[in-house]
Amino acid sequence: MKQGITAEQIKEARAKYDLYNTNEWNKNFFDKDTGGYLVTEKARIVQSEKSVNEFKKFDKEQGMCKVLARNGFAVEHLDDMNGSSYDIHLNGIKADLKKTVSHNNMVHYAKKATNEQGAEMVVFEFDAMTGKIHEELNKLKRIGINVLYFTSENKNIIRTP
Repeated sequence: MKQGITAEQIKEARAKYDLYNTNEWNKNFFDKDTGGYLVTEKARIVQSEKSVNEFKKFDKEQGMCKVLARNGFAVEHLDDMNGSSYDIHLNGIKADLKKTVSHNNMVHYAKKATNEQGAEMVVFEFDAMTGKIHEELNKLKRIGINVLYFTSENKNIIRTP
């Protein structure tokens, strides 16, 4: 059991996970140490099978979702609908996933996610942390965009700016 998580919290999370309708949702993963889980709308899985690019995008998103679930978050990976909406519910919060190798376009991605796609939060995965990325994260904080982030080299720590 992860520090700070009680057996009762894990039991409650498991009960929520078990309630998902398997006609609509694929139950991907439940972490018995954190109570985090990942479920994916079956329509999103079907969408991922339409092209190689769609599958690559789906695979990237699933990887990020599993990291979040292992860190104790309840993750619903949602149908992409028409490509102009957020990707997940993270503990019930509308969130968009962004994986990037550099600081370029971070603010643009986050503004688009919150202003055009309906996200209330943006989750970033960075290959590695740099000073420029920290500067961009601080910009996002100053303009009031909620952000969580982690690095590919350390997926056990989810941070806020």
